[in-house]
Amino acid sequence: MDLQVYGMRNVMEQATTLMAVDAMSGGTATVQHGNVAHLVGADASMNSAAVIGTAEAKAISAEAAQPVADVATNYDTQFLRFAAKRPDMRILFTVTRGLYHIVARRSAGIATVKDLRGKRVGTFPRTSAAYYLSRELDAHGLQESDVEIVGLAPIFELSKAIIEKRVDAICIWEPGSQAAKDGLGADAIELKTPGVFASVFNLNTTAAKLADPAKRRQMVELTRHIIRASKIVKENPQIGCDWLAKASGFDAGLIARAFRFHDYGPLIVPNHLDILVDQDQWIAREQGRAPRTREALATLFDYSVYQEAIASL
Repeated sequence: MDLQVYGMRNVMEQATTLMAVDAMSGGTATVQHGNVAHLVGADASMNSAAVIGTAEAKAISAEAAQPVADVATNYDTQFLRFAAKRPDMRILFTVTRGLYHIVARRSAGIATVKDLRGKRVGTFPRTSAAYYLSRELDAHGLQESDVEIVGLAPIFELSKAIIEKRVDAICIWEPGSQAAKDGLGADAIELKTPGVFASVFNLNTTAAKLADPAKRRQMVELTRHIIRASKIVKENPQIGCDWLAKASGFDAGLIARAFRFHDYGPLIVPNHLDILVDQDQWIAREQGRAPRTREALATLFDYSVYQEAIASL
C-alpha cells in the first residue's frame, strides 16, 4: 500500500479510518497525523489554532503542512477553509458524524442555550466546534456577539477552563466535552437542540489524485475497508475504543464514555450541499471574502469512489 492517508489521530471520528488503513496494509501502515492541509500544503496562519495566543495553540499552528497526502480526513469546516484557495479539492464521502453538544455549569445559572447570553463560552475558534456553537446560538435567537467567546486549544484546555470556572460553558469535540462532564459531576448540563448541525467528518482528496488510476483504485479499496470497519464498530464499540486509545494516548475509560457521541457509518449525507452553503457563509466572514455560490460548492463533491466501493461489496 503506497496510498498516503492523513488525519488527526487524536479525534474520535478517526476510529474506522485507523482500522481500515491497518487492515488494507496488513498492519504495515497507519493514518499519519495531519489534516486536509497535507493535501495541498499551507502556511501556519491557515491552521485553526493560529488565532489563539497560548503556547499550546502556537505549537499546533507551527506545524505548517506539506502536500504529502493522497487522501485526508477532516471536518467540513477545515476543508472549506482550504478549498477557498484550492477548488480542486474533493469530498469523497462522510466517514463519521460527530454528535456535538454544549457543556455548561448549572452553578453559572445555565439551564438552556438562551441562558448563555452574557456568559463566557470556550471553544476552539475557526473549527467545527465554533461553527456548531454559532448554529446553536442562532437556533435560540442569539448571535455570537451575545456571548463572550473564549478561544482555547487544545481540547483539554477547554475541559480545564470550565472545571476551573474560567468559563461558564464550552463547545468542543470529544473527548473534551466528556472530560469536562467528568470533572464537573452534577454541576454539568448538556445542551443540545434537536435538528441542529452534527459535525460532518469526511474523506477528502484532490482532482489530480482522483485522476491517477493507481491512487483511485487504492481509494476505492480503502473505502471498502472503512465500510467494513464501520460495521464492526457498530456491532462491537469496544474495538473502536481500543483503536482510539492506542492512537490518541487518551484514557480508555474516557473514550468509552464519549463513544456514543459519534455515528460511525460511511454515507453520502443527503443535505450535505445545504450544510456546505451555510458553513461557507460563516467561514467567508472569517476569511474576509464573499461566500461561494451553491453551484461552486457543488463542484467540491465527487462520490464516484464511494459508489464504486459500494457496488463492489
